[in-house]
Amino acid sequence: MGFIDSHIHTIFLSWSELLDLACSGYEAVVTVAYTPYIPRSKESLADHFEHLLLEVDRLKSVGLRAFVGVSIHPRCYRPELIDEYMEVLKEYLPKADVLGEVGLESCSDVEVELLRKQLELAKELGKPVILHTPRTNKVVALKTALRVIDEVRLPEELVVIDHLTLSEEVIDLVKGRSTYLGFTIQQGKSSARDIMYLIEEHEDLIDRVVLNSDAGRDPSDTLAVAKAYEELAEEGYSVEAVKITSVNIKKLLK
Repeated sequence: MGFIDSHIHTIFLSWSELLDLACSGYEAVVTVAYTPYIPRSKESLADHFEHLLLEVDRLKSVGLRAFVGVSIHPRCYRPELIDEYMEVLKEYLPKADVLGEVGLESCSDVEVELLRKQLELAKELGKPVILHTPRTNKVVALKTALRVIDEVRLPEELVVIDHLTLSEEVIDLVKGRSTYLGFTIQQGKSSARDIMYLIEEHEDLIDRVVLNSDAGRDPSDTLAVAKAYEELAEEGYSVEAVKITSVNIKKLLK
């Protein structure tokens, strides 16, 4: 078994950090779109997607497989350029493995429509989706995103709803769904202890849970998935740990 980080931003990681992943039992990562700036043109967005696709060879050189996600991130767009951005996405999504990360932040009408357009494209191409939920306003954003998924009729088994928390309101919204449930092991998001609680209290969800580090530009632990596995295994949750750090995300990525 090799670990798979289901949501990471390798374009911000150094060579030594990639080597750490390869030497720590990782098999692959899902490296997804995000820029700390708003692309000023469709050419700027295309350059970002080209950069992401180049990660395949960079990661291969250290023994890792890269599953690449391209998307228009909810914090990284100019409303007046959405149509041009979508032209670029239509060109690059067929070359990528997943649509991601997409999602909502403010839940404005423009943002919701942008999400809808991207999910429609993912459905058309049969691509898995990594769907971001924000730190704040999470319940409203999650409800809205689920509504859009329903309206688009996107197969839920293609979707990872990411950055979930153990709020009972959040769990209640997703437990009756067929989506995958993404938990980010990062300070202020989730911890291995949270996952232990999830295993004990919501065992029926474990076949749909995937872990990630969301490592990249901001404070994070590149090896968070491996460390969570070790902590869970030490507490007697080895079977569940294998599922949520490897097996489940492989089912999504096929």
